[in-house]
Amino acid sequence: MSTIPEKDLPPGRHRVLREHLMREITSDTSDTSETDKAHDTNETPSPVRPPLWRRPAFVAPALAGALSVAVVLGVTVTRDATGPSAGPGIASSDRTPDTMSRQSPAEVLERIARAAEKERLSRVRDNQFVYSEVENYHWKMDPGLRIPDGCLMTQEGHPYGVEQSWKSVDGQSEGLRREHVDGKGSGGDGDYVENTIARQLPGKTMPEYFRQVEELPTDPEGMYRWLYGLEPGERASGKRAADVGAYEKVATLLTGQLLPPKTAAALYRAAARIPGLFVVDGARDAAGRQGVAVAMKGASLSWTPDRVGARSELIFDEKTDKFLGESTVRITGPKNECDVLDKGDLVESVAVVDRGIVDETGRLP
Repeated sequence: MSTIPEKDLPPGRHRVLREHLMREITSDTSDTSETDKAHDTNETPSPVRPPLWRRPAFVAPALAGALSVAVVLGVTVTRDATGPSAGPGIASSDRTPDTMSRQSPAEVLERIARAAEKERLSRVRDNQFVYSEVENYHWKMDPGLRIPDGCLMTQEGHPYGVEQSWKSVDGQSEGLRREHVDGKGSGGDGDYVENTIARQLPGKTMPEYFRQVEELPTDPEGMYRWLYGLEPGERASGKRAADVGAYEKVATLLTGQLLPPKTAAALYRAAARIPGLFVVDGARDAAGRQGVAVAMKGASLSWTPDRVGARSELIFDEKTDKFLGESTVRITGPKNECDVLDKGDLVESVAVVDRGIVDETGRLP
């Protein structure tokens, strides 16, 4: 397995750490008794806030593919000046702040649906593969983030870094997953680890492969009923949880599957009927691309206890109307000293870099 080479800190971090160190020294020399008191009561320093909307660093695939496991972290909130940095990213000073748009969700989604209808997908054979390249980020897997001493955190193995995959069209052939260590993806010959994707069984609630995606409704009404899991003649409950669940099914489909044009158009028009949506300008995905987002508060691509303090954004290119990715953004400030995320920080993100049909694993569209 390859290891990540050590890198210097991102621009500006030396200055931030130097100022933080000077404040600590000043505090220690000006009031020794207060320092002793803090030590006796196990008080911890305030976290050093990471730059907002950092593009993901690339960690070893063993970490990215780890099984979910609970661990106790107890390290000081710093960036190790001698260890790997958080990698290239979008500094908060360089980021265009997102703003609530005057556009309505229905207006944006109808425009995107019309664009999807114009797409063309050649005839797909059962023995082909759906190729996908995505860039993943999750704050718990970010090596640049640290938790204060004495704070407990459950750390799961979340997707992180650049991943290429080749999934069987009919689910009956073994596929391939390629996880990149250095983040070069299809654009370079960097180090990566490969794993076989087993033959797929039909998913009960969500499609697992392309042929199953083709079975989804291609009319907005049918797609709406599928999103809410409604039986014939049944009406939506009107409950907030049902709306969030329908939205999250939309996000899962867009980030995880190649959608035929008619299916995609029906999905966008059905999604426009979900209550609680709003539009955000200047949203960014894990790859740093900017676009317009259809968002919902309290939703997330993966379950998190703090989802009530976050919003999910489905991001689209404003020029092409193509889907870019999904980002979950913190919308509340830190709750306590153990809370390392600030308002506006990225919780997780998936950027869909490329997707298409190929004849065999290892090939690109």
